[in-house]
Amino acid sequence: MNSAGLFDMKRRNDRRRKKNTASGLNIYVVGVGGGGNNSVDRLSRIGVYGATTISVNTDEVHLRSKKADKKMLIGRRMNKGMGAGGNPSVGRECGESASDGFKKMFSDADLVFLTTGLGGGTGTGAAPLIAEIARRSGAMVIGIVTLPFSVEGNRRRLAWQGVQQIESYANSTITLDNDKLLEVSPEMPLDQGFGMMDSVISNLVKGVTETLTRQSLINLDFNDLRTVLGGGGYSTLLTGEAPSEDPKQVVKDAECNPFLDADYEGAKRALIHLSGDSNGLLVKKTHDIVGMVTSKLDKDASVIVGARIDHKCKNKIKMMTVLTGLKKRNISPTIEKSSFPEIH
Repeated sequence: MNSAGLFDMKRRNDRRRKKNTASGLNIYVVGVGGGGNNSVDRLSRIGVYGATTISVNTDEVHLRSKKADKKMLIGRRMNKGMGAGGNPSVGRECGESASDGFKKMFSDADLVFLTTGLGGGTGTGAAPLIAEIARRSGAMVIGIVTLPFSVEGNRRRLAWQGVQQIESYANSTITLDNDKLLEVSPEMPLDQGFGMMDSVISNLVKGVTETLTRQSLINLDFNDLRTVLGGGGYSTLLTGEAPSEDPKQVVKDAECNPFLDADYEGAKRALIHLSGDSNGLLVKKTHDIVGMVTSKLDKDASVIVGARIDHKCKNKIKMMTVLTGLKKRNISPTIEKSSFPEIH
């Protein structure tokens, strides 16, 4: 079975699950390989309410240096914790050696964020397997993946194979492209540029998670997210913020994020959540912000709106939007749907 729709299995009614937040949800953020570990490290340091962060790697030294609630070193018997050598087949075999651990981990999962940098061995090889196990366990899976620069040749080709495999299991897959760094800040030091990518990933995960786990004035729940993402089609996530005196700017800020696909014209479904203090999140402002987003959707689009009074958003309004049912842009190269290179 390789169709995502085949993995929306019903949970058994008698399953006893420990919930990790007052929302009653078990949410896991799993970073796979070096890039995924870096993103989870950043998220763990800024904090995310209601989620457990997990780092998975074949490189023990890198794994030890990163912060996460849980860490998994996979494939120790095969490579002695020294990495996958850039070979996705090695990464997948290391993942398969830990499959029982992943099954146990996701046995109570409701939502799994899977973040990884593609093109290398561990992320490209193990992440699709982890996405499959999480989906088979009954979890909703959101993949957030990063592509290497175009000049990296074969790594780029392998990365697109990884994207295709993850997309076949995840409910939604968001693709970030390192080439965008050349457009945004070509003179920026490389570590700061990658830090920008990690910041985008952290904000997306934190925004969706805390929308579900924190009490809201107009509440959004997990089934709202499932409704939006469950209809299939291409999807994207947008986040933005602006001073409360200029509410429409929050939409413009979200649409101007250079790393995300903000072309959501004709989207079929949308989940929109706003946060602001009691002086900023007024009825008219809320109406105007939602109206700006919905004006670009399909005329029969299904829209779910939530709002939360958050006094930490002093003089600001924040928006998190999930949009699905878009026509997927043909931005990937033509590649053969072949398996990864064999281990030598």
